[in-house]
Amino acid sequence: MTNAYGVGTDQGAGNRDGGTVLRTHATAVLVTGSALLSVPLALALHTAACGTLPPVLPPVLAPLLWPLAAAVAAGAAHTAVRRARTRRSPAVPPPPAPVPPPDPAELPVAADHFTGRTVETDAVLRMVRAGHRAIAVTGAPGTGKSALAVRLAHELRPLFPDGRLYADLGGGRGEPPAPSAVLAGLLAALGAPAEERSGTGAALAARFRSRTAGRRILLLLDDAADAAQARALLPAGEHCLTLITSRDALRDLPEAAPVPLGPLTEPDALALLSAVAGPGRATAEPDHARSAVHSCGLLPLAVRLAAGGQRSRPTGQIPVLAGRLAAERDRLHHLRTEDLAVRAAFEAAYAALGAGDRALLRVLGACPAARVTVRIAAAAAADDPAGARSGLDRLVDAQLARPAGPDAYGLHDLVRLLAAERLDQETAPADRRAVLERILTAYTEDASAHGGGAWGAPEQHAIPHLVRTAVREGLHRHAHALALAADPWLEGRPGQSPRVAMWAAVLDAARRSGEQGWTAHAMRGLGSAYAHQGQFDRAVDHLGMAATLQRHAGARAEQTATRRLLGTVLRGAGRYEEALRELYAALEGCRAANDTAGEAEVLLGLGVLHLDRRRPDEAIDCLERALPVLARRTGDPAGPAEARRHLGTAYAQAGGFVPAERHLRSALALYRRDGLPAEEGWTLCELGRLEERRGSYGEGVELHRAALAAFERAGLGAGMAAAAEAVGDNLLVQGDQLGADEQYRRAAAVHRLLGDHVREAEVRRKLGG
Repeated sequence: MTNAYGVGTDQGAGNRDGGTVLRTHATAVLVTGSALLSVPLALALHTAACGTLPPVLPPVLAPLLWPLAAAVAAGAAHTAVRRARTRRSPAVPPPPAPVPPPDPAELPVAADHFTGRTVETDAVLRMVRAGHRAIAVTGAPGTGKSALAVRLAHELRPLFPDGRLYADLGGGRGEPPAPSAVLAGLLAALGAPAEERSGTGAALAARFRSRTAGRRILLLLDDAADAAQARALLPAGEHCLTLITSRDALRDLPEAAPVPLGPLTEPDALALLSAVAGPGRATAEPDHARSAVHSCGLLPLAVRLAAGGQRSRPTGQIPVLAGRLAAERDRLHHLRTEDLAVRAAFEAAYAALGAGDRALLRVLGACPAARVTVRIAAAAAADDPAGARSGLDRLVDAQLARPAGPDAYGLHDLVRLLAAERLDQETAPADRRAVLERILTAYTEDASAHGGGAWGAPEQHAIPHLVRTAVREGLHRHAHALALAADPWLEGRPGQSPRVAMWAAVLDAARRSGEQGWTAHAMRGLGSAYAHQGQFDRAVDHLGMAATLQRHAGARAEQTATRRLLGTVLRGAGRYEEALRELYAALEGCRAANDTAGEAEVLLGLGVLHLDRRRPDEAIDCLERALPVLARRTGDPAGPAEARRHLGTAYAQAGGFVPAERHLRSALALYRRDGLPAEEGWTLCELGRLEERRGSYGEGVELHRAALAAFERAGLGAGMAAAAEAVGDNLLVQGDQLGADEQYRRAAAVHRLLGDHVREAEVRRKLGG
């Protein structure tokens, strides 16, 4: 037969079981009855024989006798029945105690020699204390996101006693696993049975949230591909913490508090280099160590790889390392080991881009600047500015670029080198040449139209590099045009080595093409650059050759400008009679051409020359005539400031301290307004000398120290030497021989570096004892 649940039954077996039950109940009734009847039977027999109740029972208990006896008998009967049942059926085991879920500990081992990241570590700890349940550490390849997250996870381990989970999401390799596969692994680590680890992604995510609810678990999701992948893996417990690392900015994951990661600071990068390379290696060669870490772009991965190759080599190899990394074309080749490479990290990010963005990144590799404007990027890509901006924004999202101003973006040097490699490998030579031509034209137009007003340190090195590249590629006219347009801006920048290299390349192009006009321009540019470096003899030689070439070519206006510059340089070299001759010749040329502005420039140069010859009245005459003309010129804000500075010096020499200070203070304000630290330094030196003439040597020391700081900002060695010597002179007058000697030694060292051994000897003669 079949019961109500569809399960078959045996009728005979049922009858047998029913009979057994009846027999059991009958037995219980008989035993109970016998027990109950045995008591009164015994009492009856005792009463019949003796005529009374048993003497052991007091009369007061007689009414309780029967109920008590019945209860005792019933209990005995129940015990007997249970013992009989126990003998007939086996014991049922108690249910097993529930097994507690495991406490997984899956974190990778923390990286050795972890250095820096104090600011980011403090930020994450503050977020944890504030109750954030998800934190995203994002940054470009090689910035050490995983190393930081793993270290933080280990530090936070005591706060999460229910387990530490880890999942590699493979975003940087371009092979992210499916969320369902990751969730299955996480459920397995949490002790979920096999049947709970299969199903749809949504079902697995729900089970994972159930498993983590009410527990204190730390989950590290390493190298997330995007926000969608990370969001599907977030636990549910309000006391859980998820650390996420990603090259993606994860802007679409508002659940995660962002912690962006950039390159290391220079001190931290040097500390990492020293720790990995071995003690004492980096500190023994600090300058070469700094060069090496900057060639690595201060990226932790690059510094580790560069330093790792030094451990097995003899000490003293840091200069060799710095030299290898200085060559841009081979730099990525040297930043690798058997299983790690900086190039591989960036190539994975490059491969993840769309075709259009890869093309944009490639052409940016032809821009040597660490910063590119939207206009330059558009020219390089032959795109409109709106399209270029959109592409640059996508590169920012991929952590391959960064905003660097309202209309500018920055590229990490190593990213730019990878882009240049890809441009060479994936672009035809004719197309590469066209890209370079467009970039050169765009920079030339910027210099001509705006005078490099928006440029800064990146362009100071990029422009000469572009000119040299153009010469190497045979684009001589483009090279010459850019050099001419950018030179006035480069002339005012501290440090003239890039400018010297630029004009040397143009001179090479001029000789190849036979363009004498270009040769004269290159000679004049080199002479100006050498003069700014304090190498007056070389400057005079180049300027003299330029003036001769211009005279033969009939370029009178250019020759006049060159002779004016030559007179200024001869004055700097102390060759006053030759300087007077060149300046008067330039003055005649300006007057013949009715060049009022040029005449004012020559008068300014003559005024300075008269100052050097200690003829303040003649200097004041020239400078007062030049000042009104210079003040009317809007294109040269430094001209009026220079005239006022020299007028202040002239009046001070003539004893007119009040007009002297007025002109000097006015010049100082103009230089500070226009951000010209070298000129600011010279003006402060003049103010210091004015205080010396007044007998205020304490004020003089402070002004000369301020001048020294300004020259240091400008990187102007000649000014640093002059200011240090002036500080020493003032300290010596005040009786501080030790302090004065310290400054004299400093000035002498700078003169030695500049190759001015005469001035070095003169300063050393001032040393006491």
